[in-house]
Amino acid sequence: MEHIDQRAFKSQRILLGIVMTFAILDHTRLFFHYWNTNPADLDHTTFTLFFTRFISHYFAPAVFFIAGIELFHWMGKRTKNQNVWQLFKLGSALILIEIFVNNFLYTFDPYYRTIGVFIIGSLGLCLYCMTGLQYFNRKLILSIALTIIIAHHLLDSLQMKGDSINAIFWYLLHQQKFIPHGQSLYIVNYTLLPWLGVLLLGHFFGFFCRSESSPVIRKKVLLYSGFTLIGLFFLLRGLNGYGESIPWKAGNSNLISLLSFFNLTKYPASLDYLAITLGPIFLFLAYAENWKGRVANFFFTLGQIPLFTYLFSTLIIHLAAMIWLCFNGKPLQTMVITTASYGKDSPLLNYGYSLATVYILWIVFVLICYFMIKKIKPMNQDLL
Repeated sequence: MEHIDQRAFKSQRILLGIVMTFAILDHTRLFFHYWNTNPADLDHTTFTLFFTRFISHYFAPAVFFIAGIELFHWMGKRTKNQNVWQLFKLGSALILIEIFVNNFLYTFDPYYRTIGVFIIGSLGLCLYCMTGLQYFNRKLILSIALTIIIAHHLLDSLQMKGDSINAIFWYLLHQQKFIPHGQSLYIVNYTLLPWLGVLLLGHFFGFFCRSESSPVIRKKVLLYSGFTLIGLFFLLRGLNGYGESIPWKAGNSNLISLLSFFNLTKYPASLDYLAITLGPIFLFLAYAENWKGRVANFFFTLGQIPLFTYLFSTLIIHLAAMIWLCFNGKPLQTMVITTASYGKDSPLLNYGYSLATVYILWIVFVLICYFMIKKIKPMNQDLL
């Protein structure tokens, strides 16, 4: 039976708490900033807007990597045959939560005209894959993880169209897709590749987080891996070749050039994207095990029950936006998000507030989540 080192566990929960605040910031921007603004549009963005979106990129890599670590210990408490059924049940639960809970919280549409596969659903699909991958040894799992993360760009040229079974399978595997169907819209954002690779990487690293493992070795692995990934990012991005589908260009100013350099593909996540997010994540985990004090405890609390916090924060952000609109004389249904919300005649076309307002509201939402979690006694602190 595998037991996780409590220092490693605490640092991982602190990290989850930090990146959770990034996710809350991005969702606050989504519902309160000028509607349907694209932070990556370099012709119209600002540094603050770009940074507000960019910092949220650390959320998904941290979640998948830490989920892989905790899977290693969670699965170690059972036999492999028991894990098959448990992984299937847990994966199914996450997919159902994605479809019926998370999608509703984003849209407030009782007719479910928008259904997407986002981070929760993708994690559920990864757990399905783990029912078979658990039978591989650690070295093979590492090889598969690195192959997926490094080589998945070789599949970029394979693009499918339509809504056939084969096409849908491919979308879930490696192609971001928006599928309109009548008044409904189906979205695939978080594809299995490369996120399964990140989860497998975490599963491999879980071995170093056992209670009997050396914290010195664990720190060395994290430091070497972190600096290697950051160096790889600057090398690949500087060469402007393999690893990213969006080439960077020198702009009219140093700021535009800088933003172009860090303007990376998230759907599906590019190698450059994963290198510059996982690298700093590894460095943080290397140094955070001895972090103590009020700030550390604050983020640890936010990271205790991340699935609840993620869903609850989306609820209060969307609900607050709806009430805010009502106070401004618009009907509540204006904030029910459908495909029409993004059209030329969108009722939200002239809606939105400054980033200063967004950041103030973000702090309020984070504090609401913190005090809510403080009142809840987690029955199970596992991420999964």
